[in-house]
Amino acid sequence: MEDKELTLDFLNVTVAHLIDDINTTRDYNNAFWQEEILSGQIERLSMTALLLGNLLDELKEVG
Repeated sequence: MEDKELTLDFLNVTVAHLIDDINTTRDYNNAFWQEEILSGQIERLSMTALLLGNLLDELKEVG
């Protein structure tokens, strides 16, 4: 059970960092680049965060 809690904690921290990276990337894009040039990167980061969040939800339901 302790291993599962550590895994869930790790996933929560990973998702939080990924969301922060998305916001940082968006701010960088707006400040230095035309947003449409790098919008694909933001879209991919957002999709990854969504998938990790879904995985975390599934792991919580299993336990």
